[in-house]
Amino acid sequence: MPDIDPWGDVEIGDYSEKMDKFGIDPISDVEERLPDNLLVRRGIIFGHRDLDKLLDARDEGEQFAMMTGIMPSGVFHFGHKCVVDQIKMYQEMGAQITIAAADVEAYNTRDMSLEEARELVIEEYLKNYVALGIDLENIDFYFQSTGGNEYHLKSKQFAKHLTQNEVEATYGSAEPGKITSALTQYTDILKPQFDGPKPTVVPVGIDQDPHIRLTREVARKYRDAQFHKPSSTYNKFMRGLQGGKMSSSNPKSYIALTDDIEDAKKKIDQAKTGGRDTLEEHREKGANIQEDMVFELLAFHLIEDDEELERIREKYSSGEMLSGELKQIAKDRLEKFLEKHKRRREEASEEVEQYLEEHTGLDR
Repeated sequence: MPDIDPWGDVEIGDYSEKMDKFGIDPISDVEERLPDNLLVRRGIIFGHRDLDKLLDARDEGEQFAMMTGIMPSGVFHFGHKCVVDQIKMYQEMGAQITIAAADVEAYNTRDMSLEEARELVIEEYLKNYVALGIDLENIDFYFQSTGGNEYHLKSKQFAKHLTQNEVEATYGSAEPGKITSALTQYTDILKPQFDGPKPTVVPVGIDQDPHIRLTREVARKYRDAQFHKPSSTYNKFMRGLQGGKMSSSNPKSYIALTDDIEDAKKKIDQAKTGGRDTLEEHREKGANIQEDMVFELLAFHLIEDDEELERIREKYSSGEMLSGELKQIAKDRLEKFLEKHKRRREEASEEVEQYLEEHTGLDR
C-alpha cells in the first residue's frame, strides 16, 4: 500500500518524515519572498516544492499562476478556509487564478451525481469564497464536466505518459474510476498552461501530493506542448474539535461558516482542550497547548495578531488562564466572524449566480 492515499482517511503522522521521503522543502527557505501571511508566519504552510521558480518569475515580471480545486464533500467549514486564504494571497501577488470544481471526481469516487456535486460547489463553496474576499471576475473557474474539448482530450492523452507500475506504486491500485479522476486532476493542474508555459503553484494538503508527483511526470514527458512542472505548497491539516481528523461527515468535528452562531458556540464548549483534570493541576502544570483544539482554531483563523496570540499562549500554558476563559475568547471572536460572514454571504449570493450565468452556461 502507498504511504498516502489521496482518496482515503489520512493519518499524516510526522510531517518531517513525509517531507524527507517525498522531497518537500521547508517553507522557511522562501518565507522572506512571500507576502506577510498568517499561514506562513505560523508554519501552517510548512513546505513547498519548486516555489522559488514561481517567485523568480514574479520578480522578473513574467506570468505565473495558482491552481486549486474544489472537492464537494459537504458543508464548507474552517478546515476549508485555509485554501481560500491562500487563493487571496496569490491573487494579491498577481497570479492568474484557476479553480476547478471536481464534479467528475465526486461522481467517480464519492457516489454523488453531477447535479448534486455542482449544487454543493455553488452553495457551500463559491458563495463562501466570495464572502471571504475572492474576486470571481479575475478567476478562471470551471466544472470538470464542462471543461471543453481540449481539456477532455488532454486528460486522455496524458495517460500515455504514465506506466501501470508508476500508478500502482503511487496509488496502490489502478482502479478505473480513480485513475480517470487522477488523469482529470493532472489536466486541472496543467490547465493554466494551456495558453503557454508558465510557473504554476498548487496549494495542497500533503495527502494530495501523489497527484502532484505524477502531474510533474506528465509535464516532463509530454511533447505535444511545453509545460513547466507544477510547484506546490503544503499546509497542515486543522484537526477536528474533538481531536483527530476533521471530517465533513461528523458535524461535531467542525464549525461550518453557515452554522447558527449559538450552535457554533456550543461546539466550542464541547471541544477538546489541553486543560488539566483539576484546577490545582492546571495552575501547577498549565495547559497542554498541543492538544487544545480551541487554541488551534484561534491560531489558524480567529486571531491575526501574533503578539496577542502569544500572550494567550503564555497565560494558558502557564496555568494563569483556564480552559473556560480560552473558550470564551474563541466564542467572542467566532461570533463576530460569523456575523460579518453571514452579511457578506448574503451579498455574495447574487454575484455568484450572475457569474455562473455569464461564465459557465449552466441553467439553474
